[in-house]
Amino acid sequence: MKSFALLGLAIATAASAVLAPSSAAQERIPSAAIVTPTPTPGLRPPDAPRLPYVPVQAPAAPPGSRFGNVTGVALTPAGTLIVLNRNFAYMMCEYDASGRLLRTFNPNIAGNPHGLRVDRHGNIWLTDSFLNLVWKLDDRGQPLRVLGTRGEVGPWREEGWNGMFNQPLDVAFDADDNVYVVQGHGGTAEPAGCTFCATYRNTRPSVEQGSDARILKFDRDLNFVSSRPLRSDDGTYPFIHTVIVTSQQEVWVGDRQANRILVFDRELTPKRVIAMPNRPSGLFMSAQNTIWMSSGMDGMIMRLHSSGRITGWFGEGGRTTDPASTLIGEAHYLAVSADQSTIFVADSINSRVHRFAPR
Repeated sequence: MKSFALLGLAIATAASAVLAPSSAAQERIPSAAIVTPTPTPGLRPPDAPRLPYVPVQAPAAPPGSRFGNVTGVALTPAGTLIVLNRNFAYMMCEYDASGRLLRTFNPNIAGNPHGLRVDRHGNIWLTDSFLNLVWKLDDRGQPLRVLGTRGEVGPWREEGWNGMFNQPLDVAFDADDNVYVVQGHGGTAEPAGCTFCATYRNTRPSVEQGSDARILKFDRDLNFVSSRPLRSDDGTYPFIHTVIVTSQQEVWVGDRQANRILVFDRELTPKRVIAMPNRPSGLFMSAQNTIWMSSGMDGMIMRLHSSGRITGWFGEGGRTTDPASTLIGEAHYLAVSADQSTIFVADSINSRVHRFAPR
């Protein structure tokens, strides 16, 4: 495996070669099925007690730098925190329990880093929603496997996986180490400020990004097992944004813009749909078998019953450039410590990590 200094160049080269605009496809109008993410209309606090979590000092970007959009946070079995963000020079950062920076690693690993998880063995997983890749790394950050075809998307084949993702966003694992990947970001996952990247106004992919929302299951050796398409009721491209496996071994999938959680068994057979009053942007299963949810642009964190009912919440949404502010611009994903005394939130709009602890 090449070093990541070279790998970053390879990503840029691949993206510009595969996804660069063609002269025949200039000024393409985006599909009407593409929707822009928004907060819940008529947003109000949940009908549940406010939890006594308050902001405390959070991990900061490496000295002399700033985070890009912070898209993922994950805790390792050793209790360290990994932060995934869109500053290409410091894309992955690791902190100890006190918030001290331990290292930065894997600069430029993704074209548009999105989701981050750590499995029970300490392996690090991240998704690239632009280059359509899912990375499996060891605990040092060294690559073990890459799923997907870099910079490519193609039509789904019912006879089996075509080897390509279409905006992969999040990853989950069951008790037997099967892997679940959800894809579909509503067609809106181009990296901000990327001069060489494809957009719907300058390229014509064979299949539109975001048009094939689905969940895919792989076995522990990452052989494809099965999938299920997840279409919206109104014909727009869904935001199939998050996935967990609960302690009951149910697979919960957050359909963010539709304010609902889709529940499946491990064979991807539908069991029920849970209507939510807020955006299910990130789901997290704690070591104490408590389900937590971050609500995206609603700016709140919720604790859920196994029925999906909100049993408590905290947080306040809002965009800000004030470095001292505790407003959450977008509660993209979250991570909860084993004793639930610390909750980390990835804020992808205000480009920061939030840290909360009980009062």
